[in-house]
Amino acid sequence: MKSRFISSIIGIVLSFSLFAQEETFENLRTDALNIFIDCSSWQCDLDYIRNNMTMVNYMRDVQDADVYILVVTQTTGSGGQEYDLKIEGQKEFEGQKNEIKFNTEPTNTDDEIRKKLVKNLKAGLMPFIAKTPMFDKVNIVYEEPKDETEQEEVKDIWNNWVFRMSLNGWFNGQSSYKGINLFGNVSARRVTEKWKYSLSLNGNLSQDKYVVGIDSLGNDITSTFERTGYGFYSYAIRAISEHWSTGASYDVNSSTYNNNKLSHDFSAALEYNLFPYKESASKQLRISYLPGFRHNTYTDTTIYNKKEELLGLHKLGISFETQAKWGSVELAVRGSQYFHDLGLYNIRISGGVNIRVVKGLQFNISGNMGWIRDQITLPKGGASDEDILLQQRELATNYSYWGNFGISYSFGSIYNNVVFPRFGGSL
Repeated sequence: MKSRFISSIIGIVLSFSLFAQEETFENLRTDALNIFIDCSSWQCDLDYIRNNMTMVNYMRDVQDADVYILVVTQTTGSGGQEYDLKIEGQKEFEGQKNEIKFNTEPTNTDDEIRKKLVKNLKAGLMPFIAKTPMFDKVNIVYEEPKDETEQEEVKDIWNNWVFRMSLNGWFNGQSSYKGINLFGNVSARRVTEKWKYSLSLNGNLSQDKYVVGIDSLGNDITSTFERTGYGFYSYAIRAISEHWSTGASYDVNSSTYNNNKLSHDFSAALEYNLFPYKESASKQLRISYLPGFRHNTYTDTTIYNKKEELLGLHKLGISFETQAKWGSVELAVRGSQYFHDLGLYNIRISGGVNIRVVKGLQFNISGNMGWIRDQITLPKGGASDEDILLQQRELATNYSYWGNFGISYSFGSIYNNVVFPRFGGSL
């Protein structure tokens, strides 16, 4: 019975394969470039690209492509994105390269961004398409400007400053529970070729209300747990050279979770990038050092019998990032230490790797591990059972960690030109 069922399944699969084979070949574009676009879903609308750039074949695996396209984005000073399209030939196009950069504005809609991306992809692929028979079917059109008068010089009345305001909320509940979370933010940022300034003010409120019983009159007995916090964060960064930067930061914050009534932080900063900053879209190896001081005022007396203290500290960070045809790697080591007691330190290692192992096989892993020896804000009275269960207070610990991994393997047709959006993934 079992073998008969398996045979039936195999027969159905083979039938579908034979039935779909004719249709598959109809969707191939003869003499077209075979391309592979390496771009995350939030950066690129791949379905839109396939529908609106039909002069190429889209390959499922990078090894089957004639042209490999790596799309890398970085945030611009205005809050938009700089798209860097690195286009590299393979096989018969080996050694041929092209690169196109363009910017999007923070006010651009998703539709405007994807149209601009397709336009630049077409332009970047033209030197490759020009070497194929497909170029005979390409027409290049130039639109004459409607008004030939010279445009007036654009004056920025905001002097490169960009302001943002946001308010987010989330709530849920049932007969015995109600919860609400609110978060607000106001920020200002200015970015030029030499300087970057940032000011940010935010606040948050988290409230949970539980029905824990009923009194003699039939009214609900409730317990309410609330967590609040706010902060002001600012920094100024100065570019010194293609490898060196310097800066300073000043922060003020308060948090019931951390027993922090009010904290002031000031730090100077120095950073060296082994690679020139102009290559930051594809690779970075940065070393930063931040000496400074911190003044803390606590809500409750700490485990060190402090209600207030002024502390000196320093921070060291090393981070490496790269993105290429074989995958991407992000690694970082960051540590901080108080001067008055060198045994009070915090070291955290984080990283992620995404690798194309062989054709069709991809592997990714990421994680974070911290060694915590600097919990100077812990209240002397400890945490109640409710605080522990509902995570209303920071708990004493020597370490923390998280991690995830994934592996995938795909095989079959190497072409994927067809877009089929019916039901939108609901089936």
